Amino acid sequence: MESTWETRDLLVLDAIVRYFDEHDGPEIPDVEIFAKLTGMDPGQVARAVRALSPRFIKTAATLGGLMAVAIIGITDEARQAVGQWPSPEVWVDRLVQALREAAEREPDPDRRGRLRAMAEGLGGFARDVAVGVLSGGDHPEHGRLLAWRPTGGP
Repeated sequence: MESTWETRDLLVLDAIVRYFDEHDGPEIPDVEIFAKLTGMDPGQVARAVRALSPRFIKTAATLGGLMAVAIIGITDEARQAVGQWPSPEVWVDRLVQALREAAEREPDPDRRGRLRAMAEGLGGFARDVAVGVLSGGDHPEHGRLLAWRPTGGP
């Protein structure tokens, strides 16, 4: 079975998050609204809604069946998935990409090499540590990471 995340679910989720960010009226959106917003077939949107609930979206049952599902809210994880609230993984990925781009623009060969090395290290072996630090210090393989704190000095 092929993944539907990139081709269907993420597109629908992005439209749902945008909708809830831009609308604060009393209307409760349904599958038809998101089919229009995404340009997708309503059946595909309904299947995406079913796949996205309850992890990413909050729904309420209606008497209309699959097509009449009321979408009543989104979760914090939904905002992270579409990049509205970047997750620690997204922050690290953005930093790695920025280091790679800086290396491409750097005219000095020594600095360019150091930027590339930083990007490779942070994108490779140090990624899990960086994600752990950004997540609040916990890492499944390394245990609790202690945040650096300056000492009182002499």
